[in-house]
Amino acid sequence: MPAFTLHVVCPNPAVDRLQVVERFRPFEVNRVAEVRSLPGGKGLIVCRGARRLGATVTAHGFVGGGTGQVIRDGCGDLGVHDRHVGIAGETRVTPVVIDRATGRSTVLNERGPEVTAADQDRLLAGLAETVSPGDVVVATGSLPPGSAADLHARVARLALDRGATAVVDAHGEPLARVVEDARATRPAGRLVVKPNAEELSGVLGRPLPDRAATTAAVRELHATTGVTFVVTLGVDGAVWVDGVDELAVDTPRVDTVNATGSGDSFLAGLAVALGRGDDPASALVLASAMGAANAASLEPDVDPALVERLRHEVTVSREATGR
Repeated sequence: MPAFTLHVVCPNPAVDRLQVVERFRPFEVNRVAEVRSLPGGKGLIVCRGARRLGATVTAHGFVGGGTGQVIRDGCGDLGVHDRHVGIAGETRVTPVVIDRATGRSTVLNERGPEVTAADQDRLLAGLAETVSPGDVVVATGSLPPGSAADLHARVARLALDRGATAVVDAHGEPLARVVEDARATRPAGRLVVKPNAEELSGVLGRPLPDRAATTAAVRELHATTGVTFVVTLGVDGAVWVDGVDELAVDTPRVDTVNATGSGDSFLAGLAVALGRGDDPASALVLASAMGAANAASLEPDVDPALVERLRHEVTVSREATGR
């Protein structure tokens, strides 16, 4: 297994405040049965999942104030190298209300603190100092106010220029800018774009009602960009299209406690597998098992023993289009 570092770039981290209620009732007083707080945002969930798999992980992003210190402390607790850029604003808090009866969650996402052009330059400079050939760079999550819309695209370009694998999980304009940049430059090296079907549908401006439609759409995108697309479909698994392989993976069944962060745990498994040099089918198996294991946990986290068991329940098919 090759040695590599997973660099997770999460410009807008948060402290997740999980509040468990027996049954959530909107517009009523809800009594909270259990509360937990932990470093979160999409990137920190990726970091946590990758560390559960034994990967060497470095976190990059913007943090500020007392909440930002919680993020830094959490990196230390996880054994994650902290390369966050300190900023003037206060890192956000994300309340997550979990309905114990259904396993469904309600998430309230703050926009996050303002960042400056100088802050972004420092982030990119710090990333450039630490990325080596063979590493994997994940750019994930929302962009805080003040960020350039192409920040994720710039991170991906930097990673590829240094011989690393770039993986982007974004939505809206930042996702569109990644696709546009790849279409314009046809990047050398491996760029993997991992949206969910709803996010991809928003960029394309058309519905993707099923696996066949999703696979057809990303086949067209690959032809114009050269990018590998991995699109998650919730409980229906995910598809992989890279111009050589068209694969579909299912999702192993678990008793769902809290599905928040399952896509990020999927991403952690995918990124670690790519860093280890796994083939696409094996990478999808690990990613799918990670996503399912996350849903079985109250906190966005995975039990490695459960991941290992679930890997044996995952099926990968080369009939992604359903033809």
